[in-house]
Amino acid sequence: MKTILGKIHLKWCKDCNVPVLDKKCGICENDTFDVKLTPPADARPAFKEDIVMINNILKNQFGVEEDIFKNKIVLINKIPGNDYMKEIIIDGVVFGILKYDEESEKNEEKNRWSIIPSVEGARRIINAGGNKKIIVIKEDVVPFILKKHASVLRPGVLYASEDIEKNDDVIILVGNENEERGEDYEKYKHEKNINLKDINVLGVGRARTNYNEIINSEKGMVAKVRHAETPKEANYLKETGNFEESINKMIEANENAISKFESNSVGFMRNTIKERTNKPPVVAYSGGKDSLVVLLLALKAFENEDIDFDVLFTDTNLEFPETLKNISDVEERYNINIIKAESNDFWEKLEEYGPPGRDYRWCSEVCKMKPLEKIINNRYPNGCLTFVGLRKYESMNRSKKPRIWKSPYIEKQMLSAPILNWSAMHVWIYLFKNNAPYNKLYEKCFDRVGCYMCPAMELGEIELIKKLYPELWKRWEDFLIDYAKRNNLDDEWVRSGWRWKYGKKKIKN
Repeated sequence: MKTILGKIHLKWCKDCNVPVLDKKCGICENDTFDVKLTPPADARPAFKEDIVMINNILKNQFGVEEDIFKNKIVLINKIPGNDYMKEIIIDGVVFGILKYDEESEKNEEKNRWSIIPSVEGARRIINAGGNKKIIVIKEDVVPFILKKHASVLRPGVLYASEDIEKNDDVIILVGNENEERGEDYEKYKHEKNINLKDINVLGVGRARTNYNEIINSEKGMVAKVRHAETPKEANYLKETGNFEESINKMIEANENAISKFESNSVGFMRNTIKERTNKPPVVAYSGGKDSLVVLLLALKAFENEDIDFDVLFTDTNLEFPETLKNISDVEERYNINIIKAESNDFWEKLEEYGPPGRDYRWCSEVCKMKPLEKIINNRYPNGCLTFVGLRKYESMNRSKKPRIWKSPYIEKQMLSAPILNWSAMHVWIYLFKNNAPYNKLYEKCFDRVGCYMCPAMELGEIELIKKLYPELWKRWEDFLIDYAKRNNLDDEWVRSGWRWKYGKKKIKN
């Protein structure tokens, strides 16, 4: 089911090879084409560590040694689902899906990260020397797969790479006619596999059996075909340079589109303050990318309007080190004093309320709302208007928000979302354009910043935290293990169930 939360802005210029948020490219002024992404299509630029991670997975999974993404703009698009899944976009097309396999957590020997390639991605993998997870079929099988969506059956197989395990994602290629009569796997592997190119790629699929079963059987299904296309060459576009050079070209290509969104948001903020409310303005800053854009817009909107505004940050004492560093960096860069609301209640309240869950977010109320409410009540006796970095593309609930509404948690607070209609690409291009000091967590493969043990996290995010911040995660995991023992809960609950299974208790005022 598609999840459409707002207009899909993302387009691509094939001449400049850059993502564009308008019908025409700001560099060459040529028409752009739509990028076919999974909705809500809230893509972001891939950072250097994202590319390192993807390349490492491709090397392990498909035997790729080359950097397929060198000197190209790459985007990451998080897609809906229970698993950690992200589309990888290069040259304006989806290369594949980066996936974290939750089931593999139970099997320490199995790699937890994988790439599900598109057919175009498979062509590029083969061109880059990929030689693992490969099945080569006979030419006379091709029409059945293309026209009848048939699976790959054992009689049609010429070659299967030795690394194939059941349920692996595999690349399906077509062999030459003069090889069809032979069943000599080692001969085919030696003479032909190293010469396979993109023009041999027929499709991608999932193995239904392992290598040994393939070569020792004469019939049965070998692979279920996920997607197949008539073999053709990969569609490469021009290089755009290293990361910094590519970002600069992306900024230039989107100058007009970003200026329009900036003007709309700045005008909205000015009009909201002057005409629709008499409450003092406040910017809620979280250390994240969206709230940083709102802060920059506020500085621009009010600098010549003789309007002062406060900036508030709530420290839950569960923040990443990079977030606290970012608060300091932002204060220094823009010569502002960020007012900090602080909570020290989380670990104490854990014993009383139990672990927070996705539908039991007592931590938000206790560690965020209550400290913030205290500051607002003391500092703004008649209430305040708080500008927040909420965007409709983040969730179905947020897509239904108006641009101004009354806080359901804090009586004296009105809320306003000046970037409600911005996509993640608008946000990142705006930050790059203004050379803004964004949170360095984003450069470590994170899509979000916030508490390091948020129940809304997926297991893929948890895996990143375990790897990069073992001491932080150990404290939380130690609590879960102890809590599980005291409440007769199993290892599966400790691993992931705590985010869902809980006993609700009323939160005290």
